[in-house]
Order: sequence, then structure tokens, then C-alpha cells
Amino acid sequence: MAEKWHRDLLIRYLSPDRRFRLYLFLLFLQVFGYTVLIYYLLPLLEGVSLTWLESLYFVVMTITTVGYSISFPLTNDITLALVIMIIVTGVFTVLMIVPVMLGPYLTDFLRASPPRRTPVHLRNHVIIMGFGELTRALIESLMISSHPIVVVEADEDRAREVQRIYHRKVAVVYGDYADDNTWKGAFVQDASDIILCEDERTNATVCLGIGDLTEGRIIAVVDDLSYDRYLRYAGVEYVLSPKNFTGRILARHAVLSYNVDTIYETVSHESAEMPAQDSFTIIKVPVMEGCHNIGRTLEEIDLGGRYKIEVLFLWKKGEFIMHPSESDIIDASTMLFLIGHPAVLRKALIVEFGSEKTGPELAVIAGFGDVGQSALRELEITGNECILIDPGIEGDSHVRGNAEEEAVLTEAHIQEAHFCVVAVNDDNVNIFTTLVARNLNPSLRIVARANQPSSVDRLYRAGADYVALLPTIGGQVIAGIVLADTVKVLLDLPDGQKVVMKRMMKHAPSTVGWVEGRTGTRIIGVEGTAHSVIRPGKGEPVYEGDAVIVAGTTENLKSFCELI
Repeated sequence: MAEKWHRDLLIRYLSPDRRFRLYLFLLFLQVFGYTVLIYYLLPLLEGVSLTWLESLYFVVMTITTVGYSISFPLTNDITLALVIMIIVTGVFTVLMIVPVMLGPYLTDFLRASPPRRTPVHLRNHVIIMGFGELTRALIESLMISSHPIVVVEADEDRAREVQRIYHRKVAVVYGDYADDNTWKGAFVQDASDIILCEDERTNATVCLGIGDLTEGRIIAVVDDLSYDRYLRYAGVEYVLSPKNFTGRILARHAVLSYNVDTIYETVSHESAEMPAQDSFTIIKVPVMEGCHNIGRTLEEIDLGGRYKIEVLFLWKKGEFIMHPSESDIIDASTMLFLIGHPAVLRKALIVEFGSEKTGPELAVIAGFGDVGQSALRELEITGNECILIDPGIEGDSHVRGNAEEEAVLTEAHIQEAHFCVVAVNDDNVNIFTTLVARNLNPSLRIVARANQPSSVDRLYRAGADYVALLPTIGGQVIAGIVLADTVKVLLDLPDGQKVVMKRMMKHAPSTVGWVEGRTGTRIIGVEGTAHSVIRPGKGEPVYEGDAVIVAGTTENLKSFCELI
């Protein structure tokens, strides 16, 4: 029984070519075996002698059921049973061969090609050229608005993948980027934004090709910002590098800055009618080694009672906590999301989260590509001493080699370092580098880059304190530009949740409870000319022109944007 199960499992998972050869071999064995049986048994059962060729003809005619008559009657029951067995087993084997042989061709023939144009004429839509991880993150951020989204893709398989993932939520146009008909099929002439997410050469070529077809804003995503001036000359309005942003974010999560404006996300009031001290800001605060609050609970720190600062969320050892409790304990892996007035936040940063260490601190940067260079510039601004590790690096103060090797990390003084930025363009190298660095220096603060979503959790398990997923950061930055006139994306949270800010546009007065009940969102703060409230109550009024900061899922936030 076990032997049969293993055989069936083997046949099931064989490749189509191997299965075809196996079934063909079984058919040959059947024909050969039945030919021998007919040759020797027919004289005994029916008293008729056949030659070998006639026996083969009898078997083939029976298996194929062509219905050609034979020159003698079948009178013996055993002969009839043998013929039935030949028909059943032979037909069964043939039926297994035909799908394997013709299946791929029939699939390609019957599978519809991705659409060459959008189903309807679109206006004020966003066109994204190229589909990948960055495009996924960008689409998720853009879905909170009412902008229609069109993905233009030159690869047929990726175009089908867009259809499979998003169905009718996102339109797809399949075609050659160099063909004007592809862009006309996406109604590029009526698009508000065109986002180019291929390599720099393709982006430049496409921009030169569609420049006369559209008045929409063209945004290009590049790896290397040195191509900025060439792309702008080609007609690109914004040139963005996710790697540059990722490096800056990694550096800002490695060290604590007392300048609120340089910490990840800031929301500031723009009205001159309201005193500056009444505006509020949302920031991320990394808890560093040496902070005197390590080991204490949020209740013991009491930021709300002492500073009127609210803890919105926590990020701890790679786990996101949407609703922190007073009993949550702060440690060196904790990231706090705080909301409060800027001056109060600045004071709390210095008093509550400042490190007891003084003077420059040592930072090791593993990988000196675009991400590493951006992190270096940011760390040098804060006065830190940096040692670079890269196979192609030169210089007395830097180490040439692979960062995943223990000897190389030791040469870079990883045991004495306070921070380590792991920024190699290979997730597997980053994972192993993090693992080795954590073992060499358990108190080290490690921030790492990831290219694939599947690598984020592995990096946290390897010992990283913070992981920046490059495609997600790129998507957030681009979406921020596209949506700037309607809604501002402040934070992208796990499980598709976001924090956004939008001004109240409706004339009718509303309350916090009414907005939350209609949209399913959670209002974090309301800022206006007449009031500024953090964590407002259900009865708090919301007036036209107020900046409302809310958290929720993509669908909830879309309802929120449509409501106000």
C-alpha cells in the first residue's frame, strides 16, 4: 500500500515532459504484452492462428476502437474478457497521454491575452508603468483615494498577474512601452499622473515618447539619483529614489535626533490664525541603549500625565501593537509613535529618551551602495563616526570585504559599535550579516534593509531592531506626491492600515463619533483654527477646514476621504 502511494505521488508531481514519456512507455508495454497474449492464446481459445503482425494489428485496432471488423468470430468468454481489458486499459492510457501532449498548446491557445486598453474612457487617473513590489505598495497607498489606477505592463505574465491580484480594482493595459497605441489604450492624454517604475533608460525613452501625448505629471523612480538631470531634461517632473529615502530612514532609526523636524513623520498646522504652540506633531521615537526608561512600563513613564503626549502605537521586536496598554514594557527594540505639541515633544525626547552616552558614537555601515551612501550622509550630520564595509571600498578608515564574514565585522570594530546599518542589495546577505553582528555585539542597535516582504520577518528573527522594506518606502513616497492635494499619508502600518491627514471639506458640521461611525476609522487628532485636540471624544465637533488625522484600513480610509 505504501509502495503504491509513493508511486502515485511520484507520477503526480512529475514534469509534463517526463509524464508524457512515462505514459508513452506504459502504452508501448501494453501493446507489446497484449500482442504476445493474442499471439499465443488465440489459437487455444478460438482455434485461429495469427502472425505476429496480425496480432499487433488486432491489439492496435482494439485499443484505438476504430471498429474495423475481424475475419473470425469471438466465441470464448475468456477472449471477450481479454478484449474488454485491452480496450479499457488502452483507452485509459491514451486519455492520459493526450492532455499531457496537447495541454500546454491548448492552454496558450484558449487563454485570453491581457487587455490592450482600459474597459472605459478614464479621466484624472493614475498610470503606473511596470509591475513589481514597489508597484504593489504604491497601489495599496493610492487605493485610499478615488483616483482610478491603470497599470501598463509590457510583460504578458506580469500583466496577467495584475488582473489576478486586483481584478476590477485596477485596470491593466498590456503592450509595448514604445508603442503609442499602448499609451493611448491607457488614455494617457487624460491622466493626472504617470509613474515610471522601470530602469532609468526605459523611463527616459518612455518619457520622451509620451511627452507630446499628455499634460499629466510624470514621476520617475530610479535607483541612482545621479540620473536626475537627464530624466528632468527628458520631461520628468519628479525623480525619486526609494534607495535614497530608505538610507535616510535607516539612519534616523539608528540614532535619536532632538530635532523633531528630522524625525520620520511630521504634521504641522499651516494656518497663521492659530498659535504655533497649539499645533501638534506625530513622530517615531526609537528607544536607544542607555535610555533610563528601559525596563519601565508606559504607566510608569506617564507621558500623558506629565507632558500631555499620547502613545499612538508601539513597534517592538518586529511586532506592531495597534492599541498599546499601560502595562507594555519599554526596551531597546521599542519604537514609539507619539503625538503631541512640538515644543513638548522636543522636551520629552531630551528628558525621557535621551541616551546617557556623550560624544560621537561608532556606526558600522554594511554595504556602500545607494542605500549605504544615503545612510552615511545622514549619520555624519548627527556627528557619528562611521566605518564602511564593502568589497569595493577604499580608504584607511574603512574595511574592504564581505560584511557577513565574522573577521570583516571584527576588523570594523563591530564589538565597540553602537549602531549597525545593514544595507547590502541582497536580502540573504543582510540576514546573515545581522545574525553574525548580533552574536558579536548583543547590545548593538541594528537597522536593516529588505527588498522582499518575506525577508522582513527573517531579519527581525536574526536580531534586527528595525527593518525598512525598500519597495514599501518607495510606494509611500510616490503616493504622498500623487495624493498631496487631497490627503496626506503619514504612516503605513502593518495589515494594510494607515494613518492619514485630510482637511474637512464639507460645509455641514460633524462630530468625531459621527465620522468614525460612518467610516469605521479611528480619529487620532483634530486640528483647526478654533481648537486643537489629541484623542478627541465622540462629541468633539469637526468643522470645515479642520485637519483630521485618522487611522484605519484602506477601505475605511477610502470611505473617510469620500465622506469629508
